[in-house]
Amino acid sequence: MQLTYKFVVWRALAAGLAAGLLLALYTLVVVEPTIDRAIALEEAVALAEAPAEVTAHDEAEPIFTRDEQYAGGMLAMVIYAAIVSLIFGTIFAKLRHRLRDFSEFGRAVWLAAVAFGSLALVPGLKYPANPPAVGDPTTANDRAVQYAVLLALSIALAVVLVRLSGWLRSRIDDPTRLLAIASATLVAYGLLLVALPGTPDAINPVVPAQLVWDFRVQSLGGLALMWAVIGIGLGWALERAVVRGSVAPEPALTRA
Repeated sequence: MQLTYKFVVWRALAAGLAAGLLLALYTLVVVEPTIDRAIALEEAVALAEAPAEVTAHDEAEPIFTRDEQYAGGMLAMVIYAAIVSLIFGTIFAKLRHRLRDFSEFGRAVWLAAVAFGSLALVPGLKYPANPPAVGDPTTANDRAVQYAVLLALSIALAVVLVRLSGWLRSRIDDPTRLLAIASATLVAYGLLLVALPGTPDAINPVVPAQLVWDFRVQSLGGLALMWAVIGIGLGWALERAVVRGSVAPEPALTRA
């Protein structure tokens, strides 16, 4: 049968659910211990700076326990990965016919790599995630605006570079085209990272640098895991369908 949008999206959803479960497990095992260290440090700093008459029983009880936060966070990650994967599947279905040099697996993995680079890696390099002990709440709005601007520009650059690659395809040989696109990517994103202002959030000197970088690397690693599973999972499912003869391998996609 002809490959359909529904066929692609359902498999993208399955890949997203798998990615969300793995991301939740990764966060629980790898990231949460770092968050616990950061929270303990934050509480210790707050207690040291509190007036002497303030005692432990005067502090307000948290609305949610850490166990409830663990469970809620894991559920949120599964839902988030599923939604992201549905959007990814829709974009993949729209762009699939343009990637004629790749197999189904290659198309999905290549597009997932582009998505990770523009949506996670570039923003993570300019405005990396910080643990709970770091950050001034009064700068939250400014940081959100800066992040959104960088994200929009990063996506726009990715689209321009992909279109440029397609425009050059019929004009120069592939090795030269790939070198040109790689060079343009490095220059364009490098200029973007340099041109945008830095974060207004200063790191508290009492926070160990190792704690901050552990959290940043772990957070970026979680996003890399999610995008890898989405790309590989969707690519594997589509490639398997083509190999088994369930769907036609032609790039055209029907609306059914």
